[in-house]
Amino acid sequence: MNVEEQIKRIEFNETDGEVLIKLIEDAKDKGSSVRNTSRKIKEKAIKVLDELSEIRKVIYTEHDLLSKERFLDCCAVGIDGSFYTVGTIGSKYYAPYSVVRIIFERGISDKPETDVYAAGIEEIDENEHKSVDTEASRRMLLGETKALYDWNSKNIKSLVFIDGPVVDPPGYIDERYVNYRCDAIKVSDNSLMIGCVKRCIDSHFLRYYEKILKLRKGDLMKHFSVDKNLFAYFFTKYRFDNNYNGVLFTHSLELGDEVSRQYSNYGVRIFSVFFQKDPSSSIIRLDVPMAYGDAPEERVFNATQATCEWTFPGQDIPVPIEIAHEKCKIRGGAAQVIYEEILARAHASDIEDMVIMRNLG
Repeated sequence: MNVEEQIKRIEFNETDGEVLIKLIEDAKDKGSSVRNTSRKIKEKAIKVLDELSEIRKVIYTEHDLLSKERFLDCCAVGIDGSFYTVGTIGSKYYAPYSVVRIIFERGISDKPETDVYAAGIEEIDENEHKSVDTEASRRMLLGETKALYDWNSKNIKSLVFIDGPVVDPPGYIDERYVNYRCDAIKVSDNSLMIGCVKRCIDSHFLRYYEKILKLRKGDLMKHFSVDKNLFAYFFTKYRFDNNYNGVLFTHSLELGDEVSRQYSNYGVRIFSVFFQKDPSSSIIRLDVPMAYGDAPEERVFNATQATCEWTFPGQDIPVPIEIAHEKCKIRGGAAQVIYEEILARAHASDIEDMVIMRNLG
């Protein structure tokens, strides 16, 4: 039994017995309710899949990729960033951040090179920003976009994997930022960029399916909430029905929300597919940006093939992103030590100043 399990047992045993009895009884009722609801949602998902399959092909396998280009020997780069906010001194928070690129110059068999594109400490005044974390994230993402622009401006034939969606931040509508991010994507005609989205909270596919199945608005969303939940049922059913353990992915869909349309206005179309390497991997969304002159199906299939080849069995995302994610990570303990260093440097020799600094913190 690990430490976390031991702590749970101790805290459970310390809870009043009569309270526990009532909570356990309620948990049983809640569990039964969840089981019944899950059964109904599963039935709904199967019905939706059957109806969609009469209209179009929904699920693809690795056999659909056999005739496509191979990417194992292609140059590949993974770009990711991280931050951690600490503080405060007065109204000032501090956000250590880093942006890292992992480069496989000669393909997947090459030794990866770590390029720390940027690292520093952002100072954020809570009086000027509603959310300190949101502002820290925005600044970090600007650093990631600069790293992307710098790489693409080299015009090297390469795969470019980014951790997160192409439209990032998803709800951020700032014309200058969107224009700059689109320029970073378009500056190279030699790179194939792929956004790997692990936390999928959108409902683009659900809304599309409601439309083509002529369902009431919100009919699918009230059952599945987000796209990924629906495809969890679709993929599981396909695997069990066909005894299949390989790659699964969906048809592509061009994103048409307000922010994606703004990207489109600057010449960047974004198509998405849901992808799962194998049964032990999580389902992720792949975002594939392209210019208006590109062939959407070919580019999406190439992106899916590349993701398949660069993702190891049992892993969720391609290797360059896995490594970049670990290399760039700003951990809480490290951020606290950095903050303490700021405090130590800020303390003056005058006792009154030292007391003021302590009270401000």
